[in-house]
Amino acid sequence: MADPVDAAGPSGLAARAHVKILLAADVDLSKPGGLETHVLELSQRLAARGHEVDLWAGGIPNAVRVLEPSRYDIVHRHTMARPRSVDPGSRVVTTLHFCVAAKMDAYVRLGRLKTLARPGNWSARAEERRAARAPGALIAVSTRVRDEFARFHGIDAARAVVIPNGASFDPPREGREAWRLRHGIDPSTPILLTIGRHDFVKGYDLLERAWGEVRSRHPRALWVVVGGSGPGRSDGRLVTGSVPRDHVTEWIHASDLGALPSYYEGCSVALLEMLAGRLYTLAHDVGGASDAIRAGENGEIVSRDARTWVQALGRAFREPRPRPSAGLDPAYRWDAIVSSIHEVYRRVRAQHP
Repeated sequence: MADPVDAAGPSGLAARAHVKILLAADVDLSKPGGLETHVLELSQRLAARGHEVDLWAGGIPNAVRVLEPSRYDIVHRHTMARPRSVDPGSRVVTTLHFCVAAKMDAYVRLGRLKTLARPGNWSARAEERRAARAPGALIAVSTRVRDEFARFHGIDAARAVVIPNGASFDPPREGREAWRLRHGIDPSTPILLTIGRHDFVKGYDLLERAWGEVRSRHPRALWVVVGGSGPGRSDGRLVTGSVPRDHVTEWIHASDLGALPSYYEGCSVALLEMLAGRLYTLAHDVGGASDAIRAGENGEIVSRDARTWVQALGRAFREPRPRPSAGLDPAYRWDAIVSSIHEVYRRVRAQHP
């Protein structure tokens, strides 16, 4: 089958085997994170399809230092930040990974009023509003994010194509028993897994309040945090700090239960990776969680309070579920996601030959 970005479309767009693409993301790609993972995966898979891909980002030695959009067939932005003096041109695609305005609203509803006192939040909110309303194609990583931009910034929801983040579905290299042995964990120890940096939005404070009571009833249980603020180990808790991606895969397959207690997400890569690894996962109804989780099959949606988490975790440890035969829908595989993004590129090029 022809590559969608290269195939001639209804407009008669001539086929081209080589497309120059600029992926722009004002983030440090050497650090772990969902947005960072998305940009790196997309760049590698576009390059594997024969396209020339440049990155405007931090943390990599070969990044583009000066933005020159006119040099590219497609300019694909993954954050709103860019020099205001630079015109991205007509062939611009913007992926809406999250909505600052919706995140601020979620914080205020939680009583975190200091979010309103931070000028940086308001400037980021204004910038995303300006960028979303500018000409160009829009991709939203979840239906919820698309609707948030319609609600808070007044964009036409029909403008945004919903294409979620992808997951690797990679098998572990070492496997459950070997990985547990390496870290001194008994094969029968029940492991709860969370993945993410140490940040209020990840909801670890809520899970912390529930964990003490859960541990009193299940004293052998271990909570593994992949990421966190730094490596450490204490009674009932293991924090890995920053680790390579293949280590994340190993932890997913070595664990018994996943959790996403985040207060806000756009489309959590951590959740998708856990589900792709067939790890039964509990999550708040944030981002695309309700789209990816099939209740009672590969996970559950949990209410945002400690008591509910105590009950859900206790039930999962008392009656452990076998790993689902199919954790995440194959539509979330990276090859499928990149093909969908290619189709957006094709339409943009057809409209602006």
